[in-house]
Amino acid sequence: MQHVIFSAFLLSCSFFLPSCSPAKQYYKPLTQRPDKPWQGSSSTWGGYTERSLDKSRVKVTFETFNNPGPEFASYFAKVRAAEISLARGHNTFWLDNKGVKRWTEQSHFSGYVVPGYWDYHEHEVLHCTSHCKRGCRAHIDIIRERYWVPDRYVPPHTSVNQLSKAEVIFSMRSGGTRVSATNIIGDALSGRHGFGKPRFSPQTMNAYKRYLSPPAN
Repeated sequence: MQHVIFSAFLLSCSFFLPSCSPAKQYYKPLTQRPDKPWQGSSSTWGGYTERSLDKSRVKVTFETFNNPGPEFASYFAKVRAAEISLARGHNTFWLDNKGVKRWTEQSHFSGYVVPGYWDYHEHEVLHCTSHCKRGCRAHIDIIRERYWVPDRYVPPHTSVNQLSKAEVIFSMRSGGTRVSATNIIGDALSGRHGFGKPRFSPQTMNAYKRYLSPPAN
């Protein structure tokens, strides 16, 4: 079933590519992880979490399950840190990048039978009748034929899945790498890394534009 869902998701992305970028699909709060056993990928899995360590430090993590991968997790953990910094009224903050942990999990699936079912296929039949003055007049009939799809046995198999967890700690006090939140948000909005452009909240966009605007005289 998961293979079917994932294939349908990819197919929908092929028709609606601008709105189906990884950033729009996967940059979100973490609300769900896959149940075991599992295989494939889903845009409902993964995302970011944050936890305050003290008054000035926050730990941000980003988890992915197979797709979109560890590079995505590493990049958007920093993007989420920039969002939080802007929400707290700070454009400048200090970043301690803890890196990305990667590991694999094996999911074992027992053999099962996909029950048979009736299906249909259609084909056209062209009829041509002669007319004394107008020549050949064509008429097309659509013929729908019913056929039986037999039971299909799926043997036991093992799926190897890759999990990624990126972690950063940022602070409003000096220590670590000094960064600009607006630079990170602007870089994400450019989409130049190939992940697409994330959907930021109106609050984030308002704060971003406010810091970019020159101060009034």
